[in-house]
Amino acid sequence: GGLVEHPFKLGYAQVTEMPSVKKDVLLICPGFFAYHASWEGVSVAKLLEMAGVSPDATHVSFSGPKEGYEKTERFPMADVLSDKVFLAYGVNGSALPKKHGFPLRVVAEDYYGGDWVKYVYKITANKS
Repeated sequence: GGLVEHPFKLGYAQVTEMPSVKKDVLLICPGFFAYHASWEGVSVAKLLEMAGVSPDATHVSFSGPKEGYEKTERFPMADVLSDKVFLAYGVNGSALPKKHGFPLRVVAEDYYGGDWVKYVYKITANKS
């Protein structure tokens, strides 16, 4: 949603059938843990292209979970378009576990884990 020509919704099966992004990225939660893993998911850049993102959009916001504590984080468009920030549905060759954000979680290379939104249900292109 947001600054796009054609907002749309996708089901989990549709997302997992799209061409995938696979990256080894270190998840760091300072003072708690570090987890180096191979993440697999979908390029948000591709989703934005499908939606017809406006050239005025400078950031992308990710929201989750839908019920209870809702969290939204914003990332610069450049990080999203380069797949430095993408949506994961798998980790280390398996489906993403529920406790790690199934069905979709943000993977954000070079950002701390507190910025990696779990249980993503909404993506919004916006301006700063």
